[in-house]
Amino acid sequence: MRHLVVGTAGHIDHGKSTLVKALTGVDPDRLKEEQARGITIELGFADLEMDDERRISFVDVPGHERFVRHMVAGATGVDAVLLVVAADEGVMPQTREHLEICRLLDVGHGIVALSKSDLAEPELVEVVELELREQLAGTFLEDAPIVQVSAQTGNGLDVLRERLGALFEQVPARAEHGVPRLPVDRSFVLKGFGTVVTGTLVSGSLAPGDEVEVFPSGKRGRVRSLQVHHREVPRAVAGQRTAVNLQGLERGEVPRGSTLTTRGALVSTRRLIAEVELLPGIEPRHLEGGQVRLHQGTAERNARLHPLGRDAPEGLMSVRLDEPALLVPGDRFILRLPAPVHTIGGGVVLDSRPPRRLSDDQRARLRDTDPIEAAALRLERAGFSGASPAALAAELGRSAGEIDQILQSLAQQQSAHLFAGHAFSGTTWAKVGAQVAEELNAFHRAEPLRPGISREELRGRISGDIPMDGWRGMLELLRQEGAVRLEGEWVGSADHRVELTAADEARVAELEARFREAALDPLAPADVIEAGDDRDGRLIEWLYLQGRLLRLADGRVLHVDAEADLLARLREYRQTSTRIDVGAFKELAGVSRKNAIPLLEHLDSRRKTRRIGNMREILDA
Repeated sequence: MRHLVVGTAGHIDHGKSTLVKALTGVDPDRLKEEQARGITIELGFADLEMDDERRISFVDVPGHERFVRHMVAGATGVDAVLLVVAADEGVMPQTREHLEICRLLDVGHGIVALSKSDLAEPELVEVVELELREQLAGTFLEDAPIVQVSAQTGNGLDVLRERLGALFEQVPARAEHGVPRLPVDRSFVLKGFGTVVTGTLVSGSLAPGDEVEVFPSGKRGRVRSLQVHHREVPRAVAGQRTAVNLQGLERGEVPRGSTLTTRGALVSTRRLIAEVELLPGIEPRHLEGGQVRLHQGTAERNARLHPLGRDAPEGLMSVRLDEPALLVPGDRFILRLPAPVHTIGGGVVLDSRPPRRLSDDQRARLRDTDPIEAAALRLERAGFSGASPAALAAELGRSAGEIDQILQSLAQQQSAHLFAGHAFSGTTWAKVGAQVAEELNAFHRAEPLRPGISREELRGRISGDIPMDGWRGMLELLRQEGAVRLEGEWVGSADHRVELTAADEARVAELEARFREAALDPLAPADVIEAGDDRDGRLIEWLYLQGRLLRLADGRVLHVDAEADLLARLREYRQTSTRIDVGAFKELAGVSRKNAIPLLEHLDSRRKTRRIGNMREILDA
């Protein structure tokens, strides 16, 4: 079944609620105070079932200027507007304000009802209709039908229903994908069921059992059941007026003005960049630094606006909120002054998590609403840090499936690369490749006897912001592309090979002989390096890398032949006992305590022995 949400708009006492009741048989003024005083204070709701395949949900809004904030909340998520103008009064202040609010919220379809037509002379009705056409010129209702109607006599109601039915052909169906978001306009407790919230599901879908999160509080719960048009449903989709029975949440934890969404899918913000449209007579300089009220969805926040910069495109502004709010790119909002209270403009969110600084190119690209371009921009901004698909989805207000498709599209264009769950822009990947080559070439020039640099040191030279698991993925791809050679924790240029001169080989033989002769009385490198000879140190390092020398914890050096001899003695000893103490080890190795302890610690580190109290267990030596 196709659903449409239609919001009323218009001046106080122009008959909005009465007209809704005449169309649906339901009085949207549910409060006793509203019924007694004859004015709408809170949002009201009523359904009109057109036929088995089409249903309209009316959101009836207050017309009084004191309750315009409720009107803004009611206009959230509507597909079309029913603008009501009394034939005996014509266009009034809230008629104009409500019309501007609907335009700023990008409501694109609607119908105009000329109500109370039975109370005005035909000539006056014609004059009011002409005045109304002038007022609607240049707006989204410029070509909308104007229906003369009377809720009291029933005149024109059939025509109005017919016009409402035509909206189903004009208003495109909402996409059901995306992260579910339900701005809460009512929260109450239903005996036997618990907490229930209602609102218009503006994106995505909800089903019983879904884990949900409340913003901005961060409280979490679960969907127990759902109703659409007072009927329990297995799934609610975008565009439907929905009642959600919640488990694990108290009424006070899901107040009106909060937003219900999928657990962990989105993040709130207190700073954003928006394209702001101010109404005639309002200048940005009048607002800079001053407090305004920002209305989005059913929530309202104190905000301060600042022009984005002298060279920024006109209309782009930085918005700072006094409290966190759930906002994503594409969300529309209304701006009102707190005193005197009136609407001054509105806007659309371009970036809900902007960096402190933006280049001119990045600011200009914020206006591109294409989701692929929006993701590309944010990956470029992330630089070497990259972004996880989940973080990207939260920032853009997209579902995980949508982000996966976007990243696949960018990857096909070589505009994004994914490494171990981290996405990087194509520009960043190109920088990594170029800097790896540059750093390795510089390293090999400085250290020709070493096969490479450690992975972590190379990462630090390029950028410590690169996530470690993403870095490993980058190096592996560079290896596959033939740009680097990986050996354990070492990274070297693919074409680099250590080559010793004849003099080097002779000196290496001398150095190695000294360490071999020392046997189980290890020497320190300084004991064999000739004073001031840096090359001896590099040749000893080369022997380490070749696996011919081993470092002890105290910095002295053990030759592998000496270790092999010691292990042979341990294997023989193990035939009679699997445990050995320090005294027995000293006797077995023929060493003093000065050497016994470092050698045992070395064997522990190599997992040839394991310390148990004052003993060592001999493992598979």
